[in-house]
Amino acid sequence: MKQILNLLLIALCAALPARADDFASVETEAQEIAERIRCLVCSDENIESASDETAKDLRLFIRRHLNDGKPQDLVVNLVLAQYGDMVSPEEAPQGSSDENERRLIWLCNLLSFGAMAFYIFRRARLFKPREDKE
Repeated sequence: MKQILNLLLIALCAALPARADDFASVETEAQEIAERIRCLVCSDENIESASDETAKDLRLFIRRHLNDGKPQDLVVNLVLAQYGDMVSPEEAPQGSSDENERRLIWLCNLLSFGAMAFYIFRRARLFKPREDKE
């Protein structure tokens, strides 16, 4: 009986994580994530150095999910899903849609200019004095 209790105690101790080591790794991961994410209020600094309440809430959000055992990439994706690109440090990539919009605007401008020029040309011809030949 004593041997069974000892085995159960050893199995229980082996199943428990080393809390001090886990806390240090969670804290390190949380700081890495916090340095990558911009503050919502003061967008020129990251949430690790920001002193705003929102930044504190984000830091707690990150630490809570890391303590739950979620991987670092998943936590970053959760933050981005909740707050969007406002907290992303990367600027929005200049995609082809911006170039297409610019081309469409130029095309509309050219067509408008052409239509106005055609209209003015046609109206000017109607008001020219006609010379009657006798």
